[in-house]
Amino acid sequence: MRLLVLIGGAIAAFFVLAAVLFAVMVDPNKYKNDFATLVKQTTGRELVFEGDVKLDFFPRLGIETGGMRLSNPPGFDDKPFSRVDSASVSIKFLPLFSGRVEVGKVALDGLQLHLSKDEEGRASWADILGPEESVASEPSSGWSLGKLRLDGVHITNASLLWDDRLLGERYAVTGLNLEMKAIRPGSPSDFTASFQLESAKPKLNASTVFSGTATLNATENRHVFSDLKLGVSATGQDVPGGKGVFELGLAELKVDEDKQTATGVGLTFSAYGAKGAGQFVATNLKDGPDVKGRLDVPDFNGRELSAALTGKAPDTADAEAYQHITAALEFKTGTGYTEIPNFTANFDDAHVEGRFRVTGLEKKAYSFNIRVTGLDADRFLPAKKQAEAASAPAKAAAPGESGSQPDDVFPVKTLRETKIDGKITAERLKIKGLRFTSLTLPVMCQDGILDLGQVEAKLYDGTLKAFLRVDVQGDRPAVTLQALLSGVQQKPLFSDLAGKESQFAGTMTLDTVSPLVCQGNTMHALKRSLSGRVRFSVRDGVFPGVNILGVVQGSGKKAQDAVSSAGAEAGAEKSTKFGSIDGTAAINAGVASINDLDFKAPFLRADGRGTVDIPSKQTDYTLHVRVVPSAEGQGGSSGLLGLVVPLRITGPYDNLSFGTDYLRTIGKGALDAVGGVVQGIGNVLTGGGRSSHQGGTPETKSGNLLDGVRKLF
Repeated sequence: MRLLVLIGGAIAAFFVLAAVLFAVMVDPNKYKNDFATLVKQTTGRELVFEGDVKLDFFPRLGIETGGMRLSNPPGFDDKPFSRVDSASVSIKFLPLFSGRVEVGKVALDGLQLHLSKDEEGRASWADILGPEESVASEPSSGWSLGKLRLDGVHITNASLLWDDRLLGERYAVTGLNLEMKAIRPGSPSDFTASFQLESAKPKLNASTVFSGTATLNATENRHVFSDLKLGVSATGQDVPGGKGVFELGLAELKVDEDKQTATGVGLTFSAYGAKGAGQFVATNLKDGPDVKGRLDVPDFNGRELSAALTGKAPDTADAEAYQHITAALEFKTGTGYTEIPNFTANFDDAHVEGRFRVTGLEKKAYSFNIRVTGLDADRFLPAKKQAEAASAPAKAAAPGESGSQPDDVFPVKTLRETKIDGKITAERLKIKGLRFTSLTLPVMCQDGILDLGQVEAKLYDGTLKAFLRVDVQGDRPAVTLQALLSGVQQKPLFSDLAGKESQFAGTMTLDTVSPLVCQGNTMHALKRSLSGRVRFSVRDGVFPGVNILGVVQGSGKKAQDAVSSAGAEAGAEKSTKFGSIDGTAAINAGVASINDLDFKAPFLRADGRGTVDIPSKQTDYTLHVRVVPSAEGQGGSSGLLGLVVPLRITGPYDNLSFGTDYLRTIGKGALDAVGGVVQGIGNVLTGGGRSSHQGGTPETKSGNLLDGVRKLF
């Protein structure tokens, strides 16, 4: 804006100077060629007078000219640098003797400015303004702009073309009309302006109206602008929503050139149905500027705003989400930094507050501390298209492949170039069905290493402590995970993850006794390289769908005798209580070996050995189930009563098959009973319940923990 004012003032001064010089001549029209020759010799530009010059001598020295045009400097195109269809100006004689310049009304019609930069960045106006240092310096004569008096400015049908070939920018201002009342030092002067703005990059066309009052005090280099109003009605491809009406107002703007400061109060703005207010202070105007201030946005409807911006309301699981949004923030910004030292926002019933800062021009550095309260993020996430998901054919993974998309999991380039130091804390948070009583998530990133942790959370009556590192310094991203999930109640956890009530119960603990590590930037590569050890346990649990004692008791004479000898009696419940499940998964190259499984339930004990290939989901496991004379679900006697059932478990872990050579000894009923036990153990670990029939298609009984975790991340 300052550059345009300087250029416009220089051009206007040029035309006024030409008019004044002609005014002191007897017949100025005789000297048009001489003056044009002088301009050519001194600037290399062509000055052409397209009409006659008329003079007035009393009571003011006045001049009216027809068309005048000034060419571009050598090396630019043939379009005129500036042109005017007609101009008039008058100057009072007597004030000149006291060092004051009192000008009558300046009128310009059809003023055109063609400002351009060539491919090397050379500006077409450089020879008019002169060196940048001289522009900023003060004149050494006794004449001062502080003594300038002007009866007004009237500009009609003006246009401005900005063409920067170096940056590929092109803007056109057409139909510019400006009316400004009398200008007197220290006195207010009203002004109004309107114009049409057209831009190729970004693509838009805007109708603009600008008005206000200016009080200029050039003697003290302090100016006041009041009641400023800017209205823009824009259309175009790069206008959000294709069209928009924007309004900006400022009650008062004070500019101090000596201190290089500007203060704005009573700021108002509105767009797409949202309104706000604020204030700001700018310093270091010449070299900066550095701006700080405050913005307040009262309650508005986010769904209506989204509809105006995109043509449709946001796709959310809850159709009532984004109905009420408020925000308030303090801000600071300048060369190479933007900071929000304090902000608060409300999204319906959720509250968010904190701070944010970004520094750096090329390599960005981010710091933040965000606190969230009462957020149900699932309300704001896209609605689940269950019908489409159900009708879409399942895509089977090729042998050795995970079936996941080949897209990179981690943005390697961004992580290498970004520095982050932040923390997110939350209370009463829900995301992807998972509910946190509290959550603390520190985030650190520098030189290609991203650290999340130590994460601390309270959820489902238990706690979570975890640490995740992603290292993208090498050719392949390397991931390290340590976690301790302790005392978590399975029933509400599985219910939330599955989206329906789960019948499984128990208190679960998971612990990475040695960190989980993997490498790669696809899901298949990460799974195939996964290594580490995870210890797991479940206490005082229930899995539904099968009464193991009842099934064993009805499987044959030998089983009846064993159950009877144990002193057990099967009830009518279609579920089984267990006391404990313990084990360790030793994972190497994506294959989990569980060789120490220990299952304890009233009158039942089991141990197992085998493997699960995580990328392919293939399971090869053998479980040994025994009937014992103990009603305790933990501890108690583990003595055998003559019945041991080895069970072979194979197939994908989400569609297992069971087999045994012990059928002739214990009968098919016992096989079903053991199948129920094995599936129950699997369900405790995966959150699901399935049919125990050999080779049968599983029937989901409850939520699947592995599926839930996959959806969560």
